[in-house]
Amino acid sequence: MSETRISQISDEAKERVKKIVKYHYGFTPKDTDIEWIDKMLRNNYAVLHEQQIIRELATNNISNELLKHRDRIGSIEFERIWLEKDIFKYLTFASMCFRAGISAGTISLCRTAIESGLRERLAEESARKENPTNSDLSEAILNKLKKLKDKPLAKLIEEAGNGIIKEQEIEKAFQELKFKDQSSRKILDKFIHGDITWIVSLARGKENIEVRGAEGKTVDKLEEYKIIRDMGIDQIGVNVLKATYRIAEILYYKNI
Repeated sequence: MSETRISQISDEAKERVKKIVKYHYGFTPKDTDIEWIDKMLRNNYAVLHEQQIIRELATNNISNELLKHRDRIGSIEFERIWLEKDIFKYLTFASMCFRAGISAGTISLCRTAIESGLRERLAEESARKENPTNSDLSEAILNKLKKLKDKPLAKLIEEAGNGIIKEQEIEKAFQELKFKDQSSRKILDKFIHGDITWIVSLARGKENIEVRGAEGKTVDKLEEYKIIRDMGIDQIGVNVLKATYRIAEILYYKNI
């Protein structure tokens, strides 16, 4: 039996992808990036292939913002931080969820990432102050982490405001979150207190979403309908992911 293969992305499809990404995610991808992702994904998905390309482009664009620090501090130090700190482990999982179209999972994992990142940074700072010679520092950090393990995100944000990251910086990272008549502050409060169901319901109820760039598409309307159905939660998911990367950057890359 012959193997079914998806043909290389057409110029028309590339232009459509660029329009959709520009309209919904705020940047215009290069042809080479679209072609590379198309080649990587081409035979993984028989349907919604363009949507998978769009999600891959969006997540790559967000994570690439950190690469300027790799050039500044060197690859070894950059990768050490990336591999050692919990916040980047959960960010990796959150990005994987978004690529797979599981935006609710992205939002939940981003919350876990921020919680873990603040807890670890608070433990590190406290341990260093009490161990200026860095003797047994790892054990001291572990003991501090154990003491912080039951503190909720709101309390961690409050404590981190004393020299690690101000609450205003967290609010600024989330300022793009606004749906219907809800303010970014309201959505952020729901996020902080773990009411992910409310956020998902809000996004699912968004009406009159367009798939800008899909006009005149030659396939049937089913794919466009599915993109429209998921676009509300996708937009919140990608903005939460972007905000979490920004917070991670402040916690571990910006000031070294």
